[in-house]
Amino acid sequence: MFWSGWSFRFHRLFLLSVVAIFLATAVQAQERNSRFTEWTVANRDIEKRIDKLKAATAGLVGEHRQARRHEAEAARMALADTAAKLSPARRRQGQDLVASGAAQAQAGDCAAAIATYERALAINPAQARALNGIGECLRTQGRLREAAAYLTRTVALPPLDGDIEAAQLRAMVGLQTLPALRDEIVDAPPVLFRVPDAPEVVWDMAEAPMMTIIPAGEFTMGSPPDELYANGTETEHRVTIGYPLAVSTYNVTRGEFAAFVAATGYDANEGTGCNADLGRGFERSPTADWRNPGFPQGDDEPVVCVNFHDATAYANWLSRRTGHRYRLPTEAEWEYATRAGTTTIYYWGTEIGTGHANCDGCNGAFPPNAFGLYDMSGNVWKWLADCWNNSYLGAPADGSAWLSGNCALRSRRSGSWFNLTAPRAGDPREPGRLRAAGRFGSMPHLRYSSFGFRVVREL
Repeated sequence: MFWSGWSFRFHRLFLLSVVAIFLATAVQAQERNSRFTEWTVANRDIEKRIDKLKAATAGLVGEHRQARRHEAEAARMALADTAAKLSPARRRQGQDLVASGAAQAQAGDCAAAIATYERALAINPAQARALNGIGECLRTQGRLREAAAYLTRTVALPPLDGDIEAAQLRAMVGLQTLPALRDEIVDAPPVLFRVPDAPEVVWDMAEAPMMTIIPAGEFTMGSPPDELYANGTETEHRVTIGYPLAVSTYNVTRGEFAAFVAATGYDANEGTGCNADLGRGFERSPTADWRNPGFPQGDDEPVVCVNFHDATAYANWLSRRTGHRYRLPTEAEWEYATRAGTTTIYYWGTEIGTGHANCDGCNGAFPPNAFGLYDMSGNVWKWLADCWNNSYLGAPADGSAWLSGNCALRSRRSGSWFNLTAPRAGDPREPGRLRAAGRFGSMPHLRYSSFGFRVVREL
């Protein structure tokens, strides 16, 4: 069969473009190998430095927890000391005021009772009946948060005598029958356990992602109810990431994923195609996949059209190849790494603005966050390890993955290039998806040209 002149020219150009891509990829691989060799030579002692970092971090976390225990115990003992030093006359005066307050409360005059109880506490701050009485009155008035604070102060007293223990038992029951309340500890600022001279990067093999090491810390996960775009699945709660962690500096790239496929023969398509943006919104294309997502890509751009299973398989391969444990981030780890010590809606501030995240209309260059991580918001959605839960009630507080709940869905975070900078009527691409607390659950088999992932490496 003979080709026409046009057909011949077309195929010739196609072959030339394939050759050009192959040569460019080969050059990139050579450059990457060279950079990895240089990095390895300069960081021969990286594992020893990581061991020192872990030991120092354990010490800092332990000191922090011990300081909290000492602070609470010191406050308890100070109250006990004050009570012990009271003269018999002052003690009787305080007891008489408590009795008067109880009578006022019994008569239904809680305002007067609270004032009387406070006078008793001014004499003896360890007066458990006064603390409990104020808590019960505040509950009657509907001031539940204040009631919880006074009842908590009651049960935290040292059990110095029978009267205190009796009041504590009543307060204990009262606390358990109060409606669920926001824990005031969520208002505490983040804590970062930074270690001087800690290693900043770890890189295990040329084909693997470069990993940025972030410090351990404690932070408030979720969003306050009045945050723009917040929803009921984001209840604020305190989480401690008590270990340093290596997080991929960038999203896993097409070239890095290609190395995995080449080494294992993994089928990242399974004949299902990918939901690609074909100009009319996302539509399933049976021919689209991570190699052909519907737009041109280089090997250093984020791999897309990958699902939860693809991402997990890639992490498992890295673990086998390197001897270190790679995995998907947990929701808590991801939000902690994204916030990087910040408490605002977005890790760069309260408005999306421009030049902060890769989204529709964001424009500009996109610098890393304070931990040195790029594209933690926007660019591509990131698959995470957790099963989906509609609230954080019962969520782990230690950074671990929540592997109970609705495991037919898996969590993903960060929004993508498809999300808008401002809401548009009838358009679901709200900018709230890019918030540090924004979260979503998806079926783990889904592949979209806006879905990618990043990995963490345990140290």
